[in-house]
Amino acid sequence: MAIPHPREVQMAVVQWLDERYPFTKAINEAMYQRVPNFANAFYYCFGGMVFVLIVLQLVTGILLAIYYVPDARGNPAAAYTSVLFIQNSVYLGWLIRGVHFWGANILIIMVLLHMARVYWTGSYRAPRELNWMVGVIMLLLVLVLALSGYLLPWDTKAYFATEVTIKIAGSAPPAFLGAFIKQVLQGGPVVGPPTLQIFFTAHVFLLPALIVLLMYVHFRFIRAHGIAEPM
Repeated sequence: MAIPHPREVQMAVVQWLDERYPFTKAINEAMYQRVPNFANAFYYCFGGMVFVLIVLQLVTGILLAIYYVPDARGNPAAAYTSVLFIQNSVYLGWLIRGVHFWGANILIIMVLLHMARVYWTGSYRAPRELNWMVGVIMLLLVLVLALSGYLLPWDTKAYFATEVTIKIAGSAPPAFLGAFIKQVLQGGPVVGPPTLQIFFTAHVFLLPALIVLLMYVHFRFIRAHGIAEPM
């Protein structure tokens, strides 16, 4: 019996998949769409750089979460110990943590530059208003993601910086709303172990899921309307 050529096996697998879902068509639409000539300017790359940075944050965040311990039997000090272990003992842990930290700072800058480019070129105009709104929500989520991650090392700087942040959020008018926000963020009367657990859950599960979902919506809008010509 003749051994089939690898190319024949590949084509058979692709055909089998395409009979059940148009994978080839979906990939061609995603990968081989013509880019307008005016989009060759360097500032049109800011959005792509934001996407790359978000993926980088997700990957490095997953690697850090392998060794990070937010709480060990009611002892939040385990968070600080696990960060030291990542920094000093895990192979290339210092590098992964550094990339994650600086990537978060660069991500905020790139999102702001991307939105400035969109505003400058008038890409927020009809029919792209909804996509602009999605982008504004993503900017807010990126800021909240950075603030929630600041507490996770559970050192003195992170503790007091988060306390100040929560006090600012708790000063929102009216008074009862500010008090409610402060209580929810702290998980109790003061910043403590429940606060760390809340911030960890938001930083690792809730916020990344929302950002990935909004990125998909953002890209679908771009596919639907195309890249806006500058004014």
